Amino acid sequence: MRRIIGAAMLVTASVMAIPTLAAMSAIHPALSQGLDARPKKVVLLPPQVFVFELSAGGVPTRMADWEATARDNVTTVATRLARESGLFELIPSPPLEAAALERLDAHIGLYDRVAQSVFIYGRGEQAAWAHKKNEFDYTVGPGLDFLREQTGADAALIVLGSDFISSGGRRAAFIAGLALGIVMPLGQAFMTAGVVDLKTGDVQWMSFDSSSSLDSRKPADIDGLMRALYQTWPGPR
Repeated sequence: MRRIIGAAMLVTASVMAIPTLAAMSAIHPALSQGLDARPKKVVLLPPQVFVFELSAGGVPTRMADWEATARDNVTTVATRLARESGLFELIPSPPLEAAALERLDAHIGLYDRVAQSVFIYGRGEQAAWAHKKNEFDYTVGPGLDFLREQTGADAALIVLGSDFISSGGRRAAFIAGLALGIVMPLGQAFMTAGVVDLKTGDVQWMSFDSSSSLDSRKPADIDGLMRALYQTWPGPR
């Protein structure tokens, strides 16, 4: 159950990667207008964070050990910050049998595609798509309802991301390039967190952030990221 985040989102992230930008979000109108109906118990699905090392020539190589560290960081930090902020009770995903794991994998893949649409259209930042802020009809369907029955959770939190980290050789090439007036990108990270209603599959909230300096292997960096993402959750803290 390890699916690489969609290429379209990575392309978008490469354009949006400005470290000083605040996290962006898209929220279902029903969630922001009915705060009492916000989910109180949320199950954290296994974070899908993919980490690559960029060679001096810009060739990415997936790093399994870095990915394990990044995913552990997301799990630990997301759970702690949810508890400290009082947003909701965040619980771990339960052990699942093969058939349930396959269904979960399929729905995370579907969510990946839906997340791209929400990022492009659901925030309503372009006049042509402003209506999508109110016509917020993004869903992955009710196929994750079995998690509600198994855990008692109202919703699921899904975290997707990619992180490209420069090797020592690329950093050296960057410094050498500056002397020649050549600037090459050193790194790139894009992360999104979203909450999906387990009964209906409707996307209730999604937050996005990108950075050229974040290192997902560092707990402090993930702490800052998740704080920024959680800050877009509607209602009082």
